[in-house]
Amino acid sequence: MFEVVKIEFESGFVGLCPMPGKYSSFDEDFLQLVNALPTVVVTCATKSEMINCSAASLPEKLHTLGIKWFQIAVDDFQIPDALREKEWNSMMPILKRTVLSGGGVLFNCMGGCGRSGMFLMRLLLEMGWSRDGALERLRKVRPCAIETDQQLFWAFGNG
Repeated sequence: MFEVVKIEFESGFVGLCPMPGKYSSFDEDFLQLVNALPTVVVTCATKSEMINCSAASLPEKLHTLGIKWFQIAVDDFQIPDALREKEWNSMMPILKRTVLSGGGVLFNCMGGCGRSGMFLMRLLLEMGWSRDGALERLRKVRPCAIETDQQLFWAFGNG
């Protein structure tokens, strides 16, 4: 089932969801995603995964609505390699600034659990949350968030 979950932070939010089109039609899921009012969407899945879900048009559709889109393509159950780590480090200040200025950052991967949870957790830590507090809050809204020990290790800044 497609569901957007959010964690409020000051006047902004962070959130995560599955890939639109994975569990129902792309258009239905896209509408739910947009109704969550994100300022930025970060897709943590590969281009081929997007194509398999009929979500290849996601970047263009978001752009049409004035929603920024970034992709940090990480394979399922994996963590960022050196190139993706560099992409994350350049993207993170933008995401942090978005949330702290009252906007919303929404992460998505295929299931809205592992990769998106890993990046969301890392962003929470970058914004000053404690490890335990961030993980507890994240798993309260999305129990499947962060699927491997390696992802958790990376999210904690040890990757």
